Amino acid sequence: MNNSQSALQLSVVLPAYREADSLRQLLPGLKEQVALLTPASEILIVDAQQPVDDTAAVCAANAVRHVHRTGGNNYGDAVRTGIAEAGGDFIVFMDADGSHNPAYIQSLWSQRTARDIVIGSRYTRGGSTENPALLIGMSYVVNLTFRLAFQLDCKDVTNSFRLYRGDPLRGLQLISNDFDIIEEILIKLVAGRAHATLIEVPMTFERRKAGVSKRNLVTFAASYLKTLIRLSKFRAAARRELRKDL
Repeated sequence: MNNSQSALQLSVVLPAYREADSLRQLLPGLKEQVALLTPASEILIVDAQQPVDDTAAVCAANAVRHVHRTGGNNYGDAVRTGIAEAGGDFIVFMDADGSHNPAYIQSLWSQRTARDIVIGSRYTRGGSTENPALLIGMSYVVNLTFRLAFQLDCKDVTNSFRLYRGDPLRGLQLISNDFDIIEEILIKLVAGRAHATLIEVPMTFERRKAGVSKRNLVTFAASYLKTLIRLSKFRAAARRELRKDL
């Protein structure tokens, strides 16, 4: 983190892969919403390792930060790169495809001092989703499984639209490569030494505004199963460490 970043209150990070068309629609409204919260802010687009479309030009036209992900081209690499690059005291992650409406950032920001993690939730009271029935069903199964397995006091475990305190997030060692990194972050913050607290605020998950989804349902299911097993081991180890401390 450089000196100019150290005064930042808020970093908004968007992993992006072939999302230039969506970003072209999203960024003007996102900039307006972020500017209403604090002038000490940045918007950071984490692009592919090498240029695959004109995302860099779209970012330049909207005067937002653009970086290429490091370590690989997976979603997990984009998240790790975003965490390393973000300089804010608070970090918001959101999708670049327009499914997370920037208007909801104010709801996340308003709860930043109440808890360590603020989740934009489709499934808490007042929330909703525009996804098709198949994806809603899969999401319900994954959410229920992780909630029960890790005793998480939230209804939307899998939505990436969240606000975090920056320092605990930067302290994590994250290894997931796919969209399951979202669950890895939550569980490691809540079950690990940070003992992070969380709160949910309602939001509507909208259909993407342009482009095509990058999710492969077979890969999606396999990665979540591996993550469930791996994080169960992490949680058991964390409990053992807690007993030693006591």
